[in-house]
Amino acid sequence: MKENSNTVCFRNIAACCLMFAVFVTSSMVALALPENKSATGELTVSGTNTDGSQPFAMLNGERAFSGRTFFSSGTIATTEENNATVKLGKLGSINLSPNSILGLSFGDNKISGNLLAGRIKVSSSEGVEVKIETANQVVAGDASQNNIFTVDVQAGTTKAVAETGSIYLNNGQTATPSQSGQQAGTDGNSYVGPLILFGGIVAIAAIYVITKNNDNNNNNNVQTAGGSVVVVSPVR
Repeated sequence: MKENSNTVCFRNIAACCLMFAVFVTSSMVALALPENKSATGELTVSGTNTDGSQPFAMLNGERAFSGRTFFSSGTIATTEENNATVKLGKLGSINLSPNSILGLSFGDNKISGNLLAGRIKVSSSEGVEVKIETANQVVAGDASQNNIFTVDVQAGTTKAVAETGSIYLNNGQTATPSQSGQQAGTDGNSYVGPLILFGGIVAIAAIYVITKNNDNNNNNNVQTAGGSVVVVSPVR
């Protein structure tokens, strides 16, 4: 009986040690996990394909259909026949027009994207920072208010229009909403503006010189009483 009691006691101690080990391990795993789960969104694709197939978009190089989960730091591309919308819950949403390519990251009240081609429409909630980069421009939404704006990249030109709220460009230009929307943008040929300014200066200088010469010629021409004109040369 004594031997059996020792065995039971040993088993109880071993069970307690095992439970304690499981508790400690679980706590360590929980602490090691990130505080917030990975940010996710939901993909919706619409459109009509000529071959009758289900509308789809390319997500990280693979076909993706409506209902697909979109993880942050993903790249989405639309076909020439389909639109796509990434719903980001309380952050807002982004709609991609056909033939658009967008790298998208989001989380912690921030949305950031890299628009390589095409056109997107961004809807963001108040308190959410939005920054969309293109090859030659950065468009940022005013986080103090709700914003709806479009960013369009065509042939090296970036155009942005605010429907509601305000957007800011990296050159300091501001687009504020109006009834028809106020457009702001820049093209890839940043030297065009200086050339136009230089051409205007040259044109003004040329007009001044021509006018000055005409005045000198008129001053050198003296009309006599008989009606004839005597040309007075400054060279004697």
